[in-house]
Amino acid sequence: MTYALDHPAHPPLDETTARAHATELRDLAAQHGITNLRFASTGRLLGHIDSDHDAIDVASFELAAEELLRRSFFLISDGVLTKPGVSPDLPSAAPL
Repeated sequence: MTYALDHPAHPPLDETTARAHATELRDLAAQHGITNLRFASTGRLLGHIDSDHDAIDVASFELAAEELLRRSFFLISDGVLTKPGVSPDLPSAAPL
């Protein structure tokens, strides 16, 4: 997918949109080795990335989901939950 330099950025993914498309997001995530998808905050999803998948799988999921929803977001690995000082929206992320 190629965007012109003047392509407007998609607005951030909000919880209403994420929940309305939860099944599609979970299915798409599973195709890229991502499970336990959760909404953390506007523009942020949390998920478990299988050990045999990598950053390319994550980027592919993000691009496909952004194309589908016309919303932008970052997927954060649930591995960060063990780190000190993690953002408070991550441990309380609600399953989709």
